[in-house]
Amino acid sequence: MAKGLDVGTMNILSSTPDETGTKFVQQRNSFVEIEYSDMAEQMLSRSDVLHIRKDDKVYVVGDDALNFANIFNKETRRPMEQGILSSEEASAIPMIKLITEQVVGTANQPGEKLFFSSPADPIDSEVSTLYHQKTLESMLSEMGFDPEPINEGMAVIYSELADNNFTGLGVSFGAGMTNICLSYYAVPVMKFSIARGGDWIDKQAAQATGTPVDKVTSIKEDDFVLDFRTDVGGIEGALSIYYENLLDYVVENIAAQVDEGDVEEELDVPVVVTGGTSRPDGFEELFAKHLEDVEIPFSISDVQSVDDPLYSVARGALVAARSEEGSEEPAAQSTSSSGTRSSSGKRSSASKRSSSTSTGTSSTSTSSSSTSSTSTPSTSSSSADNSTSTSESASSGGED
Repeated sequence: MAKGLDVGTMNILSSTPDETGTKFVQQRNSFVEIEYSDMAEQMLSRSDVLHIRKDDKVYVVGDDALNFANIFNKETRRPMEQGILSSEEASAIPMIKLITEQVVGTANQPGEKLFFSSPADPIDSEVSTLYHQKTLESMLSEMGFDPEPINEGMAVIYSELADNNFTGLGVSFGAGMTNICLSYYAVPVMKFSIARGGDWIDKQAAQATGTPVDKVTSIKEDDFVLDFRTDVGGIEGALSIYYENLLDYVVENIAAQVDEGDVEEELDVPVVVTGGTSRPDGFEELFAKHLEDVEIPFSISDVQSVDDPLYSVARGALVAARSEEGSEEPAAQSTSSSGTRSSSGKRSSASKRSSSTSTGTSSTSTSSSSTSSTSTPSTSSSSADNSTSTSESASSGGED
């Protein structure tokens, strides 16, 4: 059974086929360090908080990390920065391995096919993605998979543009990078990334308002709307300003990178925007407006968004993996989000269970957040390890 994996700077998500379509499991790609004590260890274990102990430190990992960071007025640490493994974080590889194991599990059989997302090299930075890609490939191989990278922008095309013969412009607005791919009948004509995304917005807004970055992130994820009606000087006003600046930058680079000689004359394509940074209401309309202001050598039929853009890359990776296996694409989708916190009111919490293991001086406790299943138009609950699930009827490559 094939699997897809979206390894993002902010979130890691897996996608696997199940009886109703596709199940997604999600965990925040972050951690926070706290002092160890016997009492703290007991409380974390009882509360099903995902954590790992090392010497005299305890690392709270995943969705719970942001909660702890806000409570203790600390900044979360990230295994990844600007779309790739962080060279500044000594714990990057063990932490991302722990989170990935919680999300994707182990291979059902040796050599199980798994496609994982990998960004293109950014055009505005000297950063190389090769080390990041090869490290993840090695890590996933050790977990029993047969891993293969897929360009993040191309994964968006596979996920959302099946009905358009995989022809169009896919733009994934992630936390660390923005990935862009123009495809013609599933053949990439142009693909590149930009070293700016949601993290860049958060940091700029935090610096402008004197607010901790994690606090800005929480506000952005909590029903923030791009309506430009916020008072000047507030956090939401700063977020709106830097969102618009990011879109200006992305659109200018799209126009600069398109080679007119590579584009079919009178090409008319849809544009699909996905990624966690594109979630605020008003984003799609604002991006469409910015695209109207630049000259590009092809026409845009429309600008589309999806119900929950967070799942697009993981879904596209699964489509590619199943295609490699010669399987048919799933006809329905079910989504599952790991973690105990609710984001933008789109996740619910119903049940938990936990387990812990220890080896030597280190101990790991796995948290299992609630599982809730929604199918249009009714909802129901079910239990799954370390995940909150939502299932919805949709065709593959359609809305998520």
